[in-house]
Amino acid sequence: MATATRYELVRLLHISADIVFIAGLLAGALALAALSFQAGAELVKERRAIDALRRFNRIVTGPALVIAWVCGTWLAMQAGWLASHWLQLKLVLVLALSAVHGALSAGLRRACAPAPLVPARAWRVTPALVLVATAAAVWLALMKPF
Repeated sequence: MATATRYELVRLLHISADIVFIAGLLAGALALAALSFQAGAELVKERRAIDALRRFNRIVTGPALVIAWVCGTWLAMQAGWLASHWLQLKLVLVLALSAVHGALSAGLRRACAPAPLVPARAWRVTPALVLVATAAAVWLALMKPF
């Protein structure tokens, strides 16, 4: 396989994994934002939906994050971008999104516990923050401004 073809295939896998990861992240953040408006007793009624979202997060969103990191690292090394300032700023955003995924996993676990805890009100702004960080990361990757 030609090097250019391999690069394009890895880039396709990276972008696909990014889309799946962001979709799962938004689904979880929106669910926790919606659950933050409910009382603790009402969370018990939502347990099946929360548990299904936890499984999706564990089986689909988590592996997509790993694939995105592995492919993105390979692409940056192949292209020689590791010292680029735009990539370093993008990595800060991607690290923040990865941290949100960890917090989301914990929030879903707490909301699905035998004595569920109502998600914090901070989850209400998380979907917007995820979208802004994603848009900024995509802009940096496409424009490579500095």
